[in-house]
Amino acid sequence: MSDSGEQPIFEQPVSLEVEPADEPAEEVEPEVEAEPEPPKKAKKARKPMSEERKQQLREQLKRGRETSLANRRKAAKAKGTFKKAKTLEESEKEEEALEVAKIRIAEAESRKESREAGKHARAEAAEAKALAKQLRLELDELKTERAASKARKAAIKAEQKAADDKRAEEAAAREAAKPKIAPPPSLPTGRDLIRMMRGL
Repeated sequence: MSDSGEQPIFEQPVSLEVEPADEPAEEVEPEVEAEPEPPKKAKKARKPMSEERKQQLREQLKRGRETSLANRRKAAKAKGTFKKAKTLEESEKEEEALEVAKIRIAEAESRKESREAGKHARAEAAEAKALAKQLRLELDELKTERAASKARKAAIKAEQKAADDKRAEEAAAREAAKPKIAPPPSLPTGRDLIRMMRGL
């Protein structure tokens, strides 16, 4: 199939090898040309202002401030009235809701207080019962102590009386056992002596 007019297909083998580059090419950064700075304009010297011009500018500034303040107040007033008209219904609803909430809170607090009062009353009643029981026990103990004290005192008195009676009997027996001594004759008194002398 080789014709002289046509070139043969795949006549020469194709090599897929890539020839290595001898040296890596250095990347050259393009130089950025510096932008030329705009020429500085020379400031014109201001002419000195006269006092009349300064005063006129001050008055204009003052008038401008007053008018802007008046305009701001007017706008704020209009805005405020619009807001008032808009929020009036909302505020009324909020007040009604607040009143209802206050009433409910008061009812809840009263119920809570009544429950707490009932709890306290029951607790106080229980404490009173316990106190009465304790006082009764203490009173019974005091009565038994008094009875025992009275019995002890009566026994001591009986012992003392028996001891006194015994001592009296012993003293009487001792007195009875002593020999009786006749009293010495009484000496005449001064009157008796005078009478005796007169009788002589």
